[in-house]
Formats: sequence, C-alpha cells, structure tokens
Amino acid sequence: MTDFFIDEDFPCSQVEFDKRFSTEQACRDYLIDMKWPDGFNCPKCGHKEYWISAKGLYICTRCESPHSLTAGTVMHGTKKPLTYWFKAMWWFTTRKSGVNAINLKDLLGLGSYQTAWSWLHKLRRCTIRQGRERLSGTVEVDEFVIGGQKPGKRGRGADGKTIVVAAVEKKGKKLGRIRLQVVPDCSGDVLDQFVSTNVDPGSTTITDGWKGYNFLDDSSYTHHPIVASRTSDKDSVLPGVHLVASLVKRLILGTFQGRFGPEHLQSYLDEYVFRFNRRTSRNIGKKFMRMAQQITSAMDPKGWTT
Repeated sequence: MTDFFIDEDFPCSQVEFDKRFSTEQACRDYLIDMKWPDGFNCPKCGHKEYWISAKGLYICTRCESPHSLTAGTVMHGTKKPLTYWFKAMWWFTTRKSGVNAINLKDLLGLGSYQTAWSWLHKLRRCTIRQGRERLSGTVEVDEFVIGGQKPGKRGRGADGKTIVVAAVEKKGKKLGRIRLQVVPDCSGDVLDQFVSTNVDPGSTTITDGWKGYNFLDDSSYTHHPIVASRTSDKDSVLPGVHLVASLVKRLILGTFQGRFGPEHLQSYLDEYVFRFNRRTSRNIGKKFMRMAQQITSAMDPKGWTT
C-alpha cells in the first residue's frame, strides 16, 4: 500500500481554493510538498540540495541531474499552466456529479473538446489507489448491464450491453464502500477473480442464485445466496447493489448524457467509486488533496500527452 506522509493540508471551500492557488508558484509549492514531503531527494543519487533552472527544472547540485516537478504525473509535458490543472482537479473532485468534457472546456476556456476529454480521463486514471484495502464484513455481490435499448435477450446474456459486476459493503441498513468492474462475462472464473481481488477472505458474501457464484460455497467466504423466485419480498434481494446500479445509470444519463464508449466505461466507474467512497467526507477539499497525492505518486509517464 502506498503511504502518504504529508500532513493533511487542503482548502476548505471554493473561496479558499481561489485565494490559495491563484498563481503558478502557489501550485508548484503544493506539488513540491506532495512529491517530496521530506524535502527534495534526487532520484538518481539521493542528494538533497538543488537549484532551479530557468525552465523550472530541479537540478541536483551533486550529479546535476535535471528533475521535472510534473514528470511521471498526468501533467507530464503539459504546456498549460498548473493553475488550469488545479482548477480541473478541484471541479473534478468536489462537484457532486463530477464534470464532463464540455463543461471543463467551457470552464477553463480550452481550445478543444479533445483536450478537456483527455484531461478528465487522465484524472480518472488516478482515482484508484494502489494497494487499497479490500471490502470486508457483509458484502453484496451482483452484476448489472449498461447500454441502450436493444431487442433480443435480456439479463446476463444480453448482446450489445456492457456487464458490470458490483460489490457493496453493508453497514446495517447503510452502505459502506463499493467496487465496480467491467467484465467480459458472468462465468465463475471471472466472478471468482473479482471477489478475491476486492473482498477480504472471511467476509460474508450475499449473492443471487446464479450458478457462477457456486465457487463461494467451497471458499474462505461465508456464502448466502438469495433466490429471487423463492422470496415474496423482491425489494430485499441485494438492495445495496440495486441502488448503486441505479445511481451509476443515472450518472451516465445525467452527467454524460448516456454517451460513452464501452472501452472507457471502466474509467467512469473508477471515478464514481472514488466519489462514492468519499461521500461522507466532512470537507470537500480533502478529496482534492487525495487527488493531488495520487497524481504526484510514482506513475508511468508513457502515454501522458497534453
């Protein structure tokens, strides 16, 4: 698991954000604290002293290696001001339903829709923390499909729709954390991999009667299958997953007007999980801080373009 050592430091409101990050230097100072919480440390030789070049590069005084503050982050090689990126991060993390590419283009005055779209997808790739804790306790697991109205078979074998498997922690009558993943099918092997990756062994898993979950009967999980056809109270069958599924579909129809490529759906789901799992945070700025921590942690810069 990635550990962050920086003290919690974030703006508590839009007004405070606007005052604090109105200049490039203010944004750079914040990123420096995020990237090097214990002070500059040359990745090549470990030396701590540096000087800053005219291009804003950090030059190690021992080995003279240049280091960019944004190298290895979603801002790698960017030609846009950091203030733009900070505003994008703020709107992305603090708006209840997120922000779409058209909104971001207009808010920042970007030259093209494609630039705004690219920025948002880069930020979505930073919403999932490596080594995050698995769900535990009582967990509902089920699948649902996303896609337009199409004739033919419905449900698990429907053509032309994207299958999403969901896991939802239950905290009494309330919901805890969630996990969402696009899957190619509902086979036992696929569902087994999803559960083992996202749910702690020893947890109680509640599913429907689909045979794909039979592996849970011989695993380290306590399995409680509920067959809908055998219960009179249909609303009691996996209510947590059904609620999350309806909220996700509402997001797709609302924020994104139902337009998405199936190949990008996982990114939208990751953003939703990030937002949902932090819905009880008392301060909206804390989500902004988490995003800043994520984008400055070690990442592969390959493919980052602006």
